[in-house]
Amino acid sequence: MVAAMRIEDCMCEVTLGSEPRTITVRVPIAIPSNICHVELAHRLLQHHNIPINLHSELSDKLQAFIQDKTEEHYRQQDKNAIQSLRDGKVSIKEIASAWTRKYSQVSKQQEDEGCENEMFATMYHSLVHSPTAVNLLGIEHSYAGAMSSLVAQREAAVEEMMDRQKEEVNKALDDVGVHLTDADVTNLSQRHTRDSELMEEQWSSTISVVKEEQKKEFKNFVMESFAGKEVTTPVTPKDFIVTGTDAVIVEANEPMLEESFTIHLGAQMKQMHNLRLLSADALQLCKYASHEVSDIPPQRIQTSMSLYSHNLNGLVLLVDYRVSTYSGIKQEFGRVCRRSTELHFPDLEEQLESIRNLVPHVVQWRTEHPPPKYDTDEGSQAPPPVPDHLKAGDFYITRHSNLADVHVVFHMIVDDTLRSGDINSRHPVILGLRNVLKIACLGDITTLTIPLLLTNSVSEEMTMSWCQKRAELVYKCIKGFMMETTSWGGAEMKNMQFLVPKGISEDLFQHLAAMLPNIFRVSNPLVVKSS
Repeated sequence: MVAAMRIEDCMCEVTLGSEPRTITVRVPIAIPSNICHVELAHRLLQHHNIPINLHSELSDKLQAFIQDKTEEHYRQQDKNAIQSLRDGKVSIKEIASAWTRKYSQVSKQQEDEGCENEMFATMYHSLVHSPTAVNLLGIEHSYAGAMSSLVAQREAAVEEMMDRQKEEVNKALDDVGVHLTDADVTNLSQRHTRDSELMEEQWSSTISVVKEEQKKEFKNFVMESFAGKEVTTPVTPKDFIVTGTDAVIVEANEPMLEESFTIHLGAQMKQMHNLRLLSADALQLCKYASHEVSDIPPQRIQTSMSLYSHNLNGLVLLVDYRVSTYSGIKQEFGRVCRRSTELHFPDLEEQLESIRNLVPHVVQWRTEHPPPKYDTDEGSQAPPPVPDHLKAGDFYITRHSNLADVHVVFHMIVDDTLRSGDINSRHPVILGLRNVLKIACLGDITTLTIPLLLTNSVSEEMTMSWCQKRAELVYKCIKGFMMETTSWGGAEMKNMQFLVPKGISEDLFQHLAAMLPNIFRVSNPLVVKSS
């Protein structure tokens, strides 16, 4: 592989490929540059008829060139500025005044953005409780249908490519030693990887463009409708409408086992709470049953009307310590979120990126503030070392407006210690649930769903006695936490939902349901017979 790059009046020269066949591209690039290297590489490939398999190589070299020359440009600017200061060409007072003006502008801009978001929330809440709600919800639902169709097309295209590539690899392996060598198979695999990455980039770009268009149109519709202007209802671009049966995305929701109770808790001023036990997949609460354009689900109406209210819905989702959407239930949750555009909050990936940036600060704080040593039968022991990631009992929060029955998700970190049947009320995850309830009360979350058995699925160790013991522990702890909420302030926890994994037996479900009223002491009416 031969690669040469040099700058001559902002000219970038890139040599691609390997001897004896190489391709040299020379293109002007403004430094500093805000251009996307991936998009520039794609345009150069089309303009110069360069083979598509060189896209990744060209993109990487363009990125390296732009980054190096941009850094060099700013370094030179810094040197010139420092030299001017040393030579007395610039006044320190002028610099200080310039920084003061800039800081004031940035502060005012942040203030304006905060006010703008607050104004948008006020306008949306007002419109969704007015006759305009029909058009508003119709737009949201049509956007969701278009996005679901796009996501379905991407998944189908990726699956088709994977099947085709698998067939090509199997055929190549059969021909090794006959017409092909091991090097040929390696080159084929590398080409497949590049093709897959390019397809993902193309689909991500397409979906990103549609999302931005939907967000912009929706925001304009809300603001103009609130101002009383005649507004044309936005229509999904024809390029992104799928005709026929593909336009209807149906999520098959299986019937759920459920039991509901009403209780009164409190020492003096008793408060009424609704308790519900249900057997279902946690993500089932997040999915819409259908994205058919002609049928707006009732969940969308309810979720939208309570979006900017004091009655929010929360869900505790059990995850591992990695803040991502790459595997397990986190991957499935990410797919559910991508089924429709997030019109009110940052996308899930943006929220997770912000959380990932905070994790090192959490680790640093814990390192600087270790817990005290504790005494055991063997003497005084130091606390365990601080992990470089989130640990069991920690949780991070994401906000959503595009899920069926959920506004806020508490991503609770769990580990393998929960498989044991010997955990107690001091377990980190149990204490984490107490913190979840506190945040929920302070954040106007009045309906909260938590996993009763602290697991997402049924496993071998979950015998009848194991499940009853775990349920009793969680029931009693949650009861105690709910009684504490009166001293925390904030919203009253009106509805508490206990979720058990889908697939448990009906007999076990009835046992868990029978435990609930005994532990929470369900209030029954007093019947007085007159003589």
